[in-house]
Amino acid sequence: MMLQPGDPVPEFSALSDNGKKVQLSAWRGQPVVVFFFPNAAATHCQMQARRFQALAEEFQALNVQLLGISVDSRSQQATFREICKLSFPLIADSDYRLSEQFGVLTSSDDEEKKYARRVTFLIGPQGEVRQRWDDVNPNTNASEVLAALHADRATS
Repeated sequence: MMLQPGDPVPEFSALSDNGKKVQLSAWRGQPVVVFFFPNAAATHCQMQARRFQALAEEFQALNVQLLGISVDSRSQQATFREICKLSFPLIADSDYRLSEQFGVLTSSDDEEKKYARRVTFLIGPQGEVRQRWDDVNPNTNASEVLAALHADRATS
């Protein structure tokens, strides 16, 4: 079952595309945006990542960590990073562990190929799901998340 707003996000530790360890607990106390995408080679996935990168300084100004995850290999993620010129970590979830943990793992009609649905999670400073965007528009997702963060700050 997909994580819902209010659910605690289970702690995870994984290697990023450049071999560095990424731990959710290292970002405790600050919001984290985790966006799952289906395929590093797909144009829409590249568009989504580039939109997050274009707004990366604004996310950073709000002390928000960005993290992209797909079921691609680390080498595919490294190529994706280079193509999109990304400054934030990517996780190659090739064992499907994180996709299953967040509840976004799905498969194609023939059930042979598994992939992560395009879903974005805003994780609050205490490790809870604050907001979730399902089947997002890759062109507008980053700006929608940023707007939600600004709205949340305005009401806090």
